[in-house]
Amino acid sequence: MHLQLGQDAAMRGFGAHRAGDYLTQAGGLDVRNAAALVMAPEGRPEETRRLNDLVLQLHREDERWLPLCSVHPHDGDAALAEIDRVAEAGAKGFKLHPNTQAFDLGDERVAAVVQRIATHGVPVLFDGYSPVDPFQPGKFVKLSMGVPDAQIIIAHALGQRFAELMVYDVLTKFPDLWSRNIWVDLSFSGALYADSPFREQFAWSIRRVGVDRLLLGSDYPLGGIGSALAALDTLGFTADEQRAIAHDNAVKLFGLDV
Repeated sequence: MHLQLGQDAAMRGFGAHRAGDYLTQAGGLDVRNAAALVMAPEGRPEETRRLNDLVLQLHREDERWLPLCSVHPHDGDAALAEIDRVAEAGAKGFKLHPNTQAFDLGDERVAAVVQRIATHGVPVLFDGYSPVDPFQPGKFVKLSMGVPDAQIIIAHALGQRFAELMVYDVLTKFPDLWSRNIWVDLSFSGALYADSPFREQFAWSIRRVGVDRLLLGSDYPLGGIGSALAALDTLGFTADEQRAIAHDNAVKLFGLDV
């Protein structure tokens, strides 16, 4: 989730959305862990370091927060060095955003960054919807096959392109070519499509990835954890499946003890 950290301003159009604001909103929902993320600017290593240190500090103050750090793929060796630094400092994963950070998912520098992240045994979360790159879903396939040791999370279930998730069902037929290293985060899209004429198509499509590869997300402050949880029921998941999506799968992926 996108928290307001340190003295940074709130996201445009939203009021305060600090860690305490989220926990207040999530009161009574038994939230044991939540991922807090930052996004690195291009060519500004000191700012990247500052942002990463803020989210690492948040984790040190309250271990419920999973720190997802960031680098910019265009920053080359500096990005690789920062990955090593924050991984050693306790980063639980990384966040990369092709839209906000303005990079092409198919760029070889992205694969290099993902490969370095994979050496530390933590996942990398990508924003999964591009309004300008119609080939991005296929680039996720290529990236996951090109870096088989990586654990790649596609946020927002590809957005409006959710039907293309069925390719991961097809790829399971070729275990020698694909290592089943794609996970899908239902943030924002889950609640959006649960209350839409596309509900059944969306539920069918995300099931093609496998319930054991689905993750709960809210995209706070854009969405709330309450509506994200309610969407799982509306989308037709059983109680056991909801536990997997809201708890068990994240425990496995992030190596949690909760």
